[in-house]
Amino acid sequence: MEEEKASKATAARFKRREKAPMPSFGWRWIFPLFLVVAVTWSAVLIFESGDQLLDSQSGETLDAVTDPTAPGFEAFVEQTWSMAVATEDNDGNLVNLIIGAVADREQGGGSVLIVPPALNLEADCQQLPCDLRSIYKEGGLDSLTSTLIDLFGVSFSEEVLLTSSRWAGLISPVTGVEVDLEEALIEFSDDGTEITRFPEGQISIAGDEVIEFFSFSGDGNQVDRGKSFWDSWLQELGEAENPLEKLPDLGLNIVDFLAVVTSGEMGLVTFPIEDSESSFFPDEKRLQTLVVDLFPFPIAAVPGERLTVRLINGTGDFTLDPIARKQIVSAGAEIIVVGNSESFDVQESKVVYRDPMVAEEAEVLGAQLGLPVEFNELISPATEVTVVIGADFVTALS
Repeated sequence: MEEEKASKATAARFKRREKAPMPSFGWRWIFPLFLVVAVTWSAVLIFESGDQLLDSQSGETLDAVTDPTAPGFEAFVEQTWSMAVATEDNDGNLVNLIIGAVADREQGGGSVLIVPPALNLEADCQQLPCDLRSIYKEGGLDSLTSTLIDLFGVSFSEEVLLTSSRWAGLISPVTGVEVDLEEALIEFSDDGTEITRFPEGQISIAGDEVIEFFSFSGDGNQVDRGKSFWDSWLQELGEAENPLEKLPDLGLNIVDFLAVVTSGEMGLVTFPIEDSESSFFPDEKRLQTLVVDLFPFPIAAVPGERLTVRLINGTGDFTLDPIARKQIVSAGAEIIVVGNSESFDVQESKVVYRDPMVAEEAEVLGAQLGLPVEFNELISPATEVTVVIGADFVTALS
């Protein structure tokens, strides 16, 4: 009985469908023709509307504004391309550290900050490790990066570790990096024999000598020597018609990064430290100012930590944009969108929010910028708040 039921069920599942009736003439010929015409017309509509945008409030189609100086222009910003580059010696010790930041991906240029490996994080540090070298030795690149993020208050696009072999590859397209030593770098063996590592005067550092040059500590001048090396090498790259001609094809992001930084105006910056006879301590006030300059559009140290801002120029005076940007980033916010108002006759500068959940943060930002704050549920939802630059902006800041 059970087998008979199973057999009937199987037969029902696989029962052949009855043959469908032949479609009518209209369905067989007119509908396919209509479908072809409809698809073709849709393609035309899509093509012709490719340079139009839909106004979300009025429902009208508007021509897309692509001129950054024109009223109505808006665009998402690219966060500052940055890179933390650490160098370790053959014993796994941190011997050199820089933070690089690109000023403009298209035009090139940027800054390179020389960070002392011996930098101490706290003057009265009670819990070891307290300096960057020890942190790296204990936890590697991950621990070092985490420490730097806490120190700078921003994240980096990428972290890179350079070893002896990688330095040899990076320097290989040039004959060597020229540096000028005021004094010879001399070591003494266990039996007192004097060993000159690098002679005084103008010398050329080959790729396989970079680690030794960075790691020498007998003269107490490790930071300045590192700076002179980077200064000389980056200048040589910048003097090339195309910096990539003097960089190896290694498939590493640092190669492209260095090419962009050195293809425009570039600055070499020394880490701000407090005066101390024996140790390096960060000058936190100067460091905060430096971070704003290095990272115009910073990556938040913790996702969602910074209030997101849409910066809108309502005056047509674009010299106000960098002033406003610095004020906003200094206040701990993150600019996501930049643009212009629909007209350049805006008189009042203000901070506008649309979500009551961020009212308190908007008020804090407004207080820091010296601007009034208002609620508007129709303001753009692209960011948490919108900062509008009006004719009174300079007066509001003073």
